[in-house]
Amino acid sequence: MLSDPEIERAAAQLAEYRRSDALSRLLDQYAVLIEDYKRLKSDYEEEREAREKYKKMAKDQERNPFVLVLIDGDGYVFNDSLLAKRSEGGSIAAQKLNDEVKASMRRKGLEHCQVMVRIYANVFGLSKALSRTGVVGAESRSLAPFIASFNRSCGLTEFVDAGQLKENADFKLRALLRLYAENSQCKHIYFGACHDVGYISELTPFMGNSSKFTLINTPGVRFHDEFTKLGMGIEEFRTVFRHAPFDGANQYHPIDASGSKPNTGPVQLASPIKQSSSSAGKPGEEHKTSCLFYAIGKCRYGKSCKMLHVNSPTDAKGTQQYADPPAPSGVPATGNGSLEVSHLLANLPRKDEMPQGYVAVNENNYRLDPYLAPVSASVMGRLKARVDKRRVCNSFQLQGICDAGDRCEYDHEPLDAEFLPALEALARTQPCPRRGACRLVECTHGHICQNMDCKHRGGKAYCKLPYLSHLEDLRDVRYSHGVPKQRK
Repeated sequence: MLSDPEIERAAAQLAEYRRSDALSRLLDQYAVLIEDYKRLKSDYEEEREAREKYKKMAKDQERNPFVLVLIDGDGYVFNDSLLAKRSEGGSIAAQKLNDEVKASMRRKGLEHCQVMVRIYANVFGLSKALSRTGVVGAESRSLAPFIASFNRSCGLTEFVDAGQLKENADFKLRALLRLYAENSQCKHIYFGACHDVGYISELTPFMGNSSKFTLINTPGVRFHDEFTKLGMGIEEFRTVFRHAPFDGANQYHPIDASGSKPNTGPVQLASPIKQSSSSAGKPGEEHKTSCLFYAIGKCRYGKSCKMLHVNSPTDAKGTQQYADPPAPSGVPATGNGSLEVSHLLANLPRKDEMPQGYVAVNENNYRLDPYLAPVSASVMGRLKARVDKRRVCNSFQLQGICDAGDRCEYDHEPLDAEFLPALEALARTQPCPRRGACRLVECTHGHICQNMDCKHRGGKAYCKLPYLSHLEDLRDVRYSHGVPKQRK
């Protein structure tokens, strides 16, 4: 058995051994901590360098912020009053456009940004179309002085000739839109090409991003409904672009901007035709208007007609008695004297081309209806058979809303799509009580006759529309602000 001193020495050795083992483990742990610290320090240095680079990049990107204005110049045409001033008008247009954009920027808190404007258009085609309306000269590039002055007025403002192919302007606008949509220096984009639904695909990825995109609307273009579904901001620049649609072929003209009303009297269908000195006429005939129906042999009033019955320029004996009469206003005459009513009606605007909130009028400010395409007899017959069973509600079927609601006595059951054009044609045969003065946008009644077999045109079909409404000029189509229907 061990003695007490031996036991004490053994206990001391055990305690020493335990201290030595704990120190070893502690040293190992400390070595691991040092390695971890070295690795974390290296990662930290890398992160700090990356952060400094990011700060520098962000600072550089914030150095020159700007907003971009992209416009399709073939659709968004400047006001005639600006275009007619040529060089002076170009500088005024640039200033007005910049003022409109800057006013919008202030509302968005972007007044510190510069404004970069890019307009692309077919300058040759646009000049040619505008020359037909008399706004500019007949030179092949009559817009050149306007554009040159426009480009000189502001350093970042450019009106660019994209060439004569329609796709050229589209191509440039799409490319710039893709480039700047993700650019951090570009704080906002004003997009003015909402007359062309082809741009929807480019804007769809940014749906709902109203903080980045604003769509430009103007009464002079048809703002397609698809753009309103994108959830972006929409603003009007009223001092810069035309207030009425521009079509070089049909020569649309804006309503007088001064607010003065044009002559609202009935259109005179032909100038008085005076007899030559070799043929004496009856007293007072020199002040009468020629009867257009007599010219085609279909006047039903005969000798009691109050209009002047003018024979052909040469009578049966070959003696010229009358001067060649001018073509009746709005009624193109063919060589044999017949009236091409279908050609005349083709001047009417198509419903999908009319700007929202506007109605079509002629130069006399008389309300016109959109063009009604011919409806097949079979479709019209089947619709009439349906209507004979129960009359349908024109307002609900054509406009999608009825003030009477469930109390309406007419049928609200949905019609097949093929019946809607026929129903509109039937509705237009009912004369509007307001006639040519009507400005209700949702009005489904008729204001002019589009029936080529109408009795007032020498046909056989009965017509409820007033006789004078058949004499309105349909060649010079304009647009006037409409009045929305007051809902009950």
